[in-house]
Amino acid sequence: MQLFDQLKQVIDKDTAYENESRKMTVLIRILSLIMMAFFSVDTLIFAVSGNISGLGSCMLIGLLYFCVFALSYKLRKMPVVWLFIFVTALWGVAMLLLFGSDSGFQCFPAFLIVIFFFASNDKFRFKLIFAFMTFIMYVGLINLYGSRKPIIYRVSVATHRYVRDSCMLIILLCTCIAAYIFSNESQTMESKLVEYNKKLKEKANTDPLTGLNNRGSAMDYLAEFVRKADDSICSICICDIDHFKRVNDTYGHDIGDLVLKAVAKVLMTTVADKGFVARWGGEEFFIAFPDLNGDDAMGILYNIQSELRKTVVMSGDQKIKVTLTYGLVEYDKNAGLDQNIKDADNKLYMGKEQGRDRVIY
Repeated sequence: MQLFDQLKQVIDKDTAYENESRKMTVLIRILSLIMMAFFSVDTLIFAVSGNISGLGSCMLIGLLYFCVFALSYKLRKMPVVWLFIFVTALWGVAMLLLFGSDSGFQCFPAFLIVIFFFASNDKFRFKLIFAFMTFIMYVGLINLYGSRKPIIYRVSVATHRYVRDSCMLIILLCTCIAAYIFSNESQTMESKLVEYNKKLKEKANTDPLTGLNNRGSAMDYLAEFVRKADDSICSICICDIDHFKRVNDTYGHDIGDLVLKAVAKVLMTTVADKGFVARWGGEEFFIAFPDLNGDDAMGILYNIQSELRKTVVMSGDQKIKVTLTYGLVEYDKNAGLDQNIKDADNKLYMGKEQGRDRVIY
């Protein structure tokens, strides 16, 4: 475990230059270590089998990957990337020359393109040029050497299959690691951005004092209802805290805030999933009851009225009773959004004139 932690610290070590992303450099270090381990195994296999050409090739390419790893601490990102691409391309060409066209050579171009696309900040056309040039080189090499007898042709079928399959496996593994590192960060950032936008939207649509929806979100809710409504019904209510100015003048705005929070809590708890609650402004609140007619909505308003009559806000040893007056209408599609709101507001003021703490429908 300690060895793993030390290796991780070595790989994660920062680059020699400031203002340069180290993510790609770290990836090159990881891939270079994987390649070095892979060629160490291959070196042992060819040493045991007595294949000098295979042994020498594996030792050389393994040593080159070690150089790439070591230079990643000295050079900038792109020179390191180009070195890695060069060594990997050299490996691919060696596979073609040593073992023939069925050695797994075909998988190298795609891997090189993936690495370049992830590493380069160049415009897309330059990346396309790199992909096209890689394709041209591949076609040229396969046409020149694809039909020729490989340098190492006196190997067993099992050894040839191992070379082909192990090359394919290691290239696929490295491609997966590269894709994971870059896509994982992208997905993480996207998730954070989605969550951040969600929080921004919630903040923009939420009244910071009471935690209720604000007037803007209430209007959006009604606009969406109007857009979707066919034969749907909806009742809307605008309610107002009775004598709220007196509370602020007598006990102060801090106590007034406590009253607002207490009312909001009762509204949220009593309405629950039966409707939509928002702070309309000041001491006014808005409630929409989708799929409820006026009579059914009145039943919920009476429950709110009953709960509020039991609610007490303390100011020192003073008990402050809280009541609301409610203006309720069934939404009339023919009247339009503004007129429906105005009608509910007019009902509210009728309730004020008739003595407050009542529902006018």
